[in-house]
Amino acid sequence: MLAGSGALGLGMALQGGEAASATTRALAQARALKADASGFLPVDQLREWHEQLDALGMRATGSPAHEGFIDTLIERLTSVGVHDVHTEPVPFTRWLVGHWGLSVGETTHPTASYIPYSGQTSAQGYEGPLAYVDSSTNPPAGSLAGQVVLFDVPGSAITYGTMESIGYGTYDPAHLLDPTATYSRPWGGVTTLITFLDALEASGARACVGIIPLPAAGARGSYYPYDGTIRNIPGVFVDSATGAGLKAQAQHGASTRVILTASVERTTSRNVVGTIPGQSDELIILNSHTDGPNAVEDNGPDSIVSMAHYLTRLPMASRPRSFMVSFTTGHFHGGVGQVSFVEEHRDTSLPRTACAVTLEHLGALEWDLDASGEMALTGRPELGVIFVPENKAMAFAALAALNVGDAGPALVLRPYVASAGSPNGYGWPGEGTQLWTDGHVMTMNYITGPTYLLNWGIPTVHKCDFQRVHREIAAFTSMVLGLSRTPKAELTALDLPPL
Repeated sequence: MLAGSGALGLGMALQGGEAASATTRALAQARALKADASGFLPVDQLREWHEQLDALGMRATGSPAHEGFIDTLIERLTSVGVHDVHTEPVPFTRWLVGHWGLSVGETTHPTASYIPYSGQTSAQGYEGPLAYVDSSTNPPAGSLAGQVVLFDVPGSAITYGTMESIGYGTYDPAHLLDPTATYSRPWGGVTTLITFLDALEASGARACVGIIPLPAAGARGSYYPYDGTIRNIPGVFVDSATGAGLKAQAQHGASTRVILTASVERTTSRNVVGTIPGQSDELIILNSHTDGPNAVEDNGPDSIVSMAHYLTRLPMASRPRSFMVSFTTGHFHGGVGQVSFVEEHRDTSLPRTACAVTLEHLGALEWDLDASGEMALTGRPELGVIFVPENKAMAFAALAALNVGDAGPALVLRPYVASAGSPNGYGWPGEGTQLWTDGHVMTMNYITGPTYLLNWGIPTVHKCDFQRVHREIAAFTSMVLGLSRTPKAELTALDLPPL
């Protein structure tokens, strides 16, 4: 348990300058070595911000809700003492949904969501015969001309043991991870889904309906793929029960209408950047993204605001390196904001960056199918993962942070997604990956992947443990303070065995 004298007391104690007592200076030094949990924004504040973020609903990249949240984060960073808070423009082609719907004959069917970036129809939609297609194989070009394709959204499953096999270590004090059990999430097959949608477009199909393998509560608001590639195969998602009924109607080629209106325009979003000065101009980057469908995706920025609140109240002598706060846009547009950040800072900030830490989806609780086939909280924390390239100092720091924050079950994993541009040939599925693969900055990325991660329109307050978020914030702050004292050569070496 981390102990201390309260957030207000900490702020006052660290402002004494030359007149500070020896006791106060010693306390400040201790808090720079191990973060005092009482010095962060309170749990109730984190919960309130989470509620506000949920209330915004879907923050599609560059949408009014998203840009409003960016303005809020600018105010929060400034209020906690971050210096030179400013924005950097990120131009992109924005796709925003209008109306969507699904009907077979004269009967309207409920939809779980729309398929983002899948294209658009007129207000009347497109009508054609319904045909079921197996999504495990891609249809030949021209084979589905004029049809509305029904398909099961492809999934992906992996055992916890397989995940551990590419890891540096596991933090699981409650022994919740069974190596033979399967980790499976509805969005796990997103790469296969992208390939299938591209094949559908080439097949001549005019619209599509994807069946999410969950009941209505779990399928609601599904938002993927989000690679930012605008296709010409407008589609919607339905839940498993609705999908079963549609499969019966597809046997007879029932006339089916899909409506999906959308606006497409060239516009600009913004990255947010600020600094917390230290004794040197070497940097540690604290990063997360600002767009997303719900408050768990992503509570990383508000967590970093709380970290900044603590760090700015330490005397500069306790910060050997400076910190750069980077809140990027466009995670839900193919990572365009992170790509833009790397290009903007490639010749300026990145060469003097010792390492980066990306935080996403803190405090998530597991929500899954129960014995009756309904969605329910399981009583377990969601599995956390920290991706770290083959660097000993970063891997050890990650494991220590999980332990200090009591943030189990969690794994510290090597990157595994093939990437020709990365120094070790691999990246990972998280916002921080481009800092490593494109920017060649040694980057640690904490992330969780609950079933509801990519769902808009669902409440997530009861799906988040805010006491755990608070512990994780304190633990990651202790970690970055430790990294700020670690020689850069130790942070940039690939000194662990590769995959």
